[in-house]
Amino acid sequence: MEFRLIRSFLVVAEELNIGRAAKRLFIAQPPLSKQIQQLEEELECLLFERIPKGLRLTPEGETFVIEAKKIKLAIDQAASAVCKSNQGSLGTLEISFSGALPSVVLPKLFNRTKQLYPNIDFQIHRKANSSLVLESVANGDLDTGLVLLPINTLGIAYTVISRHRLIAAVPIHHPFAQQKSISLHELHNEKFITNHAYKGSVIREVFIQNCRNAGFNPRIAKEADDTYSILILVAAGCGITLTLEGLENIQSDEICYIPLEDSHDEIELAIIWREGNQSKLLHNALSTLIPIQTHTP
Repeated sequence: MEFRLIRSFLVVAEELNIGRAAKRLFIAQPPLSKQIQQLEEELECLLFERIPKGLRLTPEGETFVIEAKKIKLAIDQAASAVCKSNQGSLGTLEISFSGALPSVVLPKLFNRTKQLYPNIDFQIHRKANSSLVLESVANGDLDTGLVLLPINTLGIAYTVISRHRLIAAVPIHHPFAQQKSISLHELHNEKFITNHAYKGSVIREVFIQNCRNAGFNPRIAKEADDTYSILILVAAGCGITLTLEGLENIQSDEICYIPLEDSHDEIELAIIWREGNQSKLLHNALSTLIPIQTHTP
């Protein structure tokens, strides 16, 4: 059954007059009458009764109006979805991340995108480390991801979306817990908890360099897989750590977060995508961000 027959039937059912329906459809009356006849033959029933003033729907015709409207609505919705998909305003964006900071930032990014493109959805994929995020985007397995800079993966473009300074995180009963700010040098005798060295953690590298700039090598007492694990150990009194602004709500009942007086380095969080990716969906999502700076290696 051709959709044009259904469309013509619905117009005739509204007008109950072949002449008026033909004008709406911009065709002559004989071809329209032939279409209705063809539809009745396919359905093996009469859809209209011919009366002096025009037409009247038969019981079968009334039933078919209900079902035909459902068909038309489904086709209209399908056509609209295809159009929106082609325009990049409908679809699912696959986004990858690792670590704690992206999980804090992502809801804000999603909300901003949803305000302008309510039909864009997100599928998130948490990875064990940034290397896997970069790999999944570079290979085209996922559309985009969030990582801490710097990166040196070829074929990856990025936009910085936020910058974060290091802050100290100490147990709530630590002697430094009541201080409004602290210098790195004051921490030189402390036991530190940080990421495993083999993870290639940006935060670990910046933390160690900042301590050396302050005149000491940090005493690393424990290592953990991720920021959440590190902060759990801090809350348990196993040591202190340096973490990023923006994470102060994690274990906030058991940890005091203290600004550093002598550390001005900023760690950049970036959204990444494969260079040359022409996806309109990705382009529209990225356009909702407020870029600080866009780079390609």
